[in-house]
Amino acid sequence: MDGRTLYFPYLSDASYTIAAVCRSFGIKSESLPMQTQEDLDLARKYTSARECFPMIATTGSFLKKLMDPETDPAKVSFFMPDHNGPCRFGQYNRFQRILFDRLGYDKTEIIAPSNDDSYESISGGHGSEFRLNCWKGFVAFDIIRKLKQERKPYEAIPGNTDQVYQQALNDLCNSLENKAKDLTDTLARIAYSFTQIPLVNGKRKPVIAVVGEIFMRDNHFCSAQIVHRLEKFGAETWIAPFAEWLSYSTIRYTRDSKWKGDFKGVIKSKLQEYFQERHASKIVKPFHGLFDEDKEVAVKDMLNACGPYVHRHYDGDPALNLGTSAILADRGISGIANILPFTCMPGTLVASVSDQLRKDKDNIPYVSIAYDGQEDASIDLRLQAFMHQAYQYAEQKGLMDPSTQAIHNQVATD
Repeated sequence: MDGRTLYFPYLSDASYTIAAVCRSFGIKSESLPMQTQEDLDLARKYTSARECFPMIATTGSFLKKLMDPETDPAKVSFFMPDHNGPCRFGQYNRFQRILFDRLGYDKTEIIAPSNDDSYESISGGHGSEFRLNCWKGFVAFDIIRKLKQERKPYEAIPGNTDQVYQQALNDLCNSLENKAKDLTDTLARIAYSFTQIPLVNGKRKPVIAVVGEIFMRDNHFCSAQIVHRLEKFGAETWIAPFAEWLSYSTIRYTRDSKWKGDFKGVIKSKLQEYFQERHASKIVKPFHGLFDEDKEVAVKDMLNACGPYVHRHYDGDPALNLGTSAILADRGISGIANILPFTCMPGTLVASVSDQLRKDKDNIPYVSIAYDGQEDASIDLRLQAFMHQAYQYAEQKGLMDPSTQAIHNQVATD
């Protein structure tokens, strides 16, 4: 990359894993830090406030990097994927290109792989091994995050789970930077480290599925700290895996190739799907029995379950969001929290049909939070009321019985 550094916008801690894979192939790469209010303030100088919140957040973090006196803009590349669904996401990189040029950063590159080919072009000439190692990193990250979320509400020593999680993330990134040669042993050590977290015995807390637009759902700052707030009000949280987006992109790649009569594309997409599933099963193996596997939902099942609310071919988050919610409502969750960018069209669609989903699922508690970075005291009030309903629902359904606690092989303390 001609001496450039490739920077990934912070989406979640998964951003660190893909940067590590890039470094393993000799691509100088880093993840930018989680966005802050400073990023938003900077971006809003150059935006109209009518844009998607994720675009404002990523633009701000890019500008902050470019305006750093120690940064040479001519040696910077930013990763901002393209997208062809009914969402403004595909316009982010175009707007940012225009803005950079106007501000004199015309030598700064934007790397924009497309979901048309399931982001295959992200490999940068390094082929299938690059994409496969990214996939391994995402699947492993998802499990580590899941272990963290299932244990943190029950930890006997406050902060212990976060410490174990951070070390696990560091170990995972180190392995990926070594081309995942020792990944199997690394994951075994990580699995063991989570079994050593002392937990408090007792009833299981209501499990809340956090769904919504992927950038906001996975990014604590951009989701108004919704996971932390729910945990504060007594929830155990569940978030869909980040890797589901790659699985979904692969399924769309197959579908679109069929529609175009592209036989070669169908074969390539099916091979991608085969190897993704094969390696995912290997990665999950060391963690069997350590997390609630009943709440693992395949993307194909999501697309089959979303039909009453949105067509499976409505590209983007809604089909995954609603399909996941419909399935998990029958698998022991006590509520659904939907996070969306303010003015988001796909997110608004989900919110508009959520009442029907709630009624279909025995009036399961459901809350939609539209967020644009402006702190609002009403968020806490709404989440407190939502959690009150979730506790009532969980009691009625017998979901708080200690026998429903799915965390096994732990060192528990009273």
